[in-house]
Amino acid sequence: MPARSNAAAIAAFVFLSTVAVAQSRVTIEQAAPVFTALPSNLPAGLRGRSPQEIARLWPAWVERHDRDVRARLERGDEDSLVNFWLYGTSFTAHPPAVARDSPLPDSALENVRKGRLEDLLDRVTSPGDNERLQFARRVLAAHDADPALPGGRNRARRFLLDVRQRMVREFAGTDQALAAARPGGNGPLTAANATIFRERGLSSDTSLLSDFGVHAALEMIVKLRTLAPGSVRRVAVVGPGLDFTNKADGYDYYPQQTIQPFALIDSLRRVGLAAAGMQVTTFDINTRVNDHVRNATARARSGPPEGGPYIVTLPLDGREAWTGAVLTYWQQWGNMIGDEAPAVAPPRQAGAVKTRSIRIQPSVVSSIAARDLNIVVDRLPVLGDERFDLVVATNVLLYYDVFEQALAAANVAAMLRPGGVFVTNTAVLPTPPLGASASYLRITHTQKRYDEIFWYQRENRQ
Repeated sequence: MPARSNAAAIAAFVFLSTVAVAQSRVTIEQAAPVFTALPSNLPAGLRGRSPQEIARLWPAWVERHDRDVRARLERGDEDSLVNFWLYGTSFTAHPPAVARDSPLPDSALENVRKGRLEDLLDRVTSPGDNERLQFARRVLAAHDADPALPGGRNRARRFLLDVRQRMVREFAGTDQALAAARPGGNGPLTAANATIFRERGLSSDTSLLSDFGVHAALEMIVKLRTLAPGSVRRVAVVGPGLDFTNKADGYDYYPQQTIQPFALIDSLRRVGLAAAGMQVTTFDINTRVNDHVRNATARARSGPPEGGPYIVTLPLDGREAWTGAVLTYWQQWGNMIGDEAPAVAPPRQAGAVKTRSIRIQPSVVSSIAARDLNIVVDRLPVLGDERFDLVVATNVLLYYDVFEQALAAANVAAMLRPGGVFVTNTAVLPTPPLGASASYLRITHTQKRYDEIFWYQRENRQ
């Protein structure tokens, strides 16, 4: 049977099948439009199967996918720990081990790496109330490499070196894939970028630049009248993130924080889309992220003295020639949701960094609800007024393949109200009820750095 007719048969088969009432796991019936749109991109376990076989295997595939994707969190934690070792500034006086920013020869950089590693292992044994060091010790202990135990320091050293080598190999593979997709290569660069991390561990780190891209998209959405002023009552953020440390900057001189939920509220208010009493739901499979958001909202609701203020620190590399729009966004960030707070001073080894701190209003913090949800295989059984007006997912979907991305987009569409909008920085294949085409905006950060933002509108039908 030809691939497309096979996909059509799947859709017909599931239409006649008995389907359970509303549930969080995506059913074969709900996934049918994705099968129809991507007949040549089915997962290995379903490829070449008959419609009846696929329908029978689907529940098991969904559960296996959820287990597998959650297992990738462990590798993401390992990556974060290695980046902390190489670029963090809170546990060492050594400069970050970044060859592109350092005049040091390779041999000197290697000495920096070794010195930083020993400093990290020293500090991990007595983490105190430092959340990042506590996390580092938990990751090491989970791999029988607690530096405080006999032989643990050597095991920790070996473990971190091995993880770093794995990351080096992964980055080399990424570079090769992108090089092949550039002009003269084998495919479009945007398409290569869209799934570039599909085999990587899932990282929780976020970027203010992604929030800037979403803000620019919202300004255009207002200009095009895609959404009406004051019409956004319910918002979802897929993968809100939790700042630990990242390979680009290594900033860790402030407490761990989530940024995107607050950035989105600030932007929606600034552009006039936010309705009174707007509520935000975050979707993530990372327990650390969900616990952080829940603890923040609980403290905001309890009030003083138990509930202290939630302060967001905004570092910006002072060496980059940022565009005026980026600088303006950074300077105005948070003015609609909080007040300027005394900025935490970065340590000398952090280099040239601009920094601001914003004290978020408790009512804003308490308007956010965290939910454990795997956007590829889960959806909320929301109906009518409970649907979302806006869903945002940045730096999330590039960790999945084309089929998984299309499933995620279908789940987002099911949770959007008619006319609602999905904003992402990854191009996906939309299936009904999402509109067939995306709006697009190229967001410039510097002369060489940019992002691409896409938004899809749900059709105006139930």
